[in-house]
Amino acid sequence: MKLRLAALALVLSGSTALAADLTYEPAPVAAPAEVFNWTGFYVGVHGGYGWGHTQDTHNPNASGQTLTGGFGGAQIGYNWQLQNNVVLGLEADVAAGNIGKEWGGATQYDPYYGEDKIDWFGTVRARVGYSADRFLPYLTGGLAWANVDHKLGCDGARSPLPPRGCSSFGAFETSKSDTAWGWTVGAGVEYAITNNVTVKAEYLYTDLGTNDVTLVDPNIASTNPINNREFDTSFNSVKLGLNYKF
Repeated sequence: MKLRLAALALVLSGSTALAADLTYEPAPVAAPAEVFNWTGFYVGVHGGYGWGHTQDTHNPNASGQTLTGGFGGAQIGYNWQLQNNVVLGLEADVAAGNIGKEWGGATQYDPYYGEDKIDWFGTVRARVGYSADRFLPYLTGGLAWANVDHKLGCDGARSPLPPRGCSSFGAFETSKSDTAWGWTVGAGVEYAITNNVTVKAEYLYTDLGTNDVTLVDPNIASTNPINNREFDTSFNSVKLGLNYKF
């Protein structure tokens, strides 16, 4: 009898151990993927190409000039991402460049020359976009400014055919720099490579309005209103940028 009870106890203990080995353990639940959030300050650098047009509207005989050239600069800004994935932002940027045009010798008898150039410009803009995780298309617009240089000169040696003179006062060169103010609008797209590094591509149209510049030609009477020039300038720009988000 005791032998039978011992055997039964041995069988029951083995069954219990086997049942314990067969106990089901659920697989671990994967953590949800982290969604990128655009909120925060950022700083960055950019570079690009600009093209535009300037025209002395005060002088009906002056030819408009096509401006082209490259630029590079830096930006700083802040984004707020709302719960509906709308992203609002403010950004300020500044760039140095050479978006301009040298001109002269419209005809073989013409000793006049000059240059129109944008060498510094910047913007302060609002941005509104829609976040698709790390992908952010946006619209932007705001205030724009630029330092615009204008040069006018006359040199008889530049004219291959006579008469080579610059009238009674001869050769001269004069230039003037002025800060023009206007507005800008555009669009862009930004992508977060990591949680801190983003890249962007952006297009802007900038209208600087008209600014008055005095370029006195000594061969023209100082009282002649043609010396008071009024340049109407606008330009387009495309840029690539790299930002660091804090």
